[in-house]
Amino acid sequence: MIITAAIDWLKSAMDDSGGKWVMTSPFISPEICELIVQGLSKSEATCVIYTKLDPSAVASGFLSVRGMRSLIDAGVEVRHVDRLHAKCFAIGDNALVGSANLTGAGLGSSASANREIGVELNLDETTTLRKEISNWPSIMVTPRDLDVLDKQAKNLTVDQKDSTIDLENYSQLQLAETLLADARASGRGLWVKLEYGDPKIDGWQQESWFASPKKGRPSFKVGDLVFICAKETKDCYAVVEITTEAEKQPDDYIMWAETQDEGVAERWPWINRTVPRWVPDQLVELKLEEIGAKGQALQNGHVRLSFDQFTMGVRALARLGNSLNRG
Repeated sequence: MIITAAIDWLKSAMDDSGGKWVMTSPFISPEICELIVQGLSKSEATCVIYTKLDPSAVASGFLSVRGMRSLIDAGVEVRHVDRLHAKCFAIGDNALVGSANLTGAGLGSSASANREIGVELNLDETTTLRKEISNWPSIMVTPRDLDVLDKQAKNLTVDQKDSTIDLENYSQLQLAETLLADARASGRGLWVKLEYGDPKIDGWQQESWFASPKKGRPSFKVGDLVFICAKETKDCYAVVEITTEAEKQPDDYIMWAETQDEGVAERWPWINRTVPRWVPDQLVELKLEEIGAKGQALQNGHVRLSFDQFTMGVRALARLGNSLNRG
């Protein structure tokens, strides 16, 4: 049987199968790691995932260090295989071989899915597949290996000396490189911040600000980089840089709040001012879960991102933005 969107096949197989799950994929994204962890929590199955610890794949946003940590924490055996290129999933008596990696784009769950094809195997072929994979030379991945991989990936980011950016003439990929060079600066915080409602691209293409609740002075610092995520749609579509320490109910904010719902300045008294670092002209559909951030972690409206998560988001915006421009 030919499978063109593997996400439904994978979910169904995990729901129906115990035993041992064996998956191979050079690229792994955080939301698919979460899907596997959730599937294992409802099953008595064990799971082994073969991948390739490639720093360039991490730096390019294709391989999630944070996602692999979550797999290991859930009891998944993650193994490194040199020169791995195969993408196949053997779940119980079911198996699928094809072109799709364990990513939202590969499996068809992301807003911008790849065009992939997979072939479902019969029982005899599944047995042969498992035997072949088990014969591959491989090394078990430890949390320390992931620490080293994360550091290697971070060191691949090229420094940019000139931080003055012509947003009109810079390509999406150049913007990505500049952002990632800045993101690895010592002491710079990386965040995702929820905004109420739908995406508001125009509002972030100029100097702006965002508000934080009254639970205490927010931890944002000048120079921190922040993904803006629309709460209603979960689109992470813009990156801004913080230019001021948190201010409590400044006059211009109070004047704005008077035109909004009653009490907004009391509920959200702190503001940080921002400048745009990367705000596409049209919406790029990068969902919150695709950078490995969970909605429940955003109870205060914001949460820190690891360099790994920020890299994955920036690289995805670059790829999706270039795709829109070519269209």
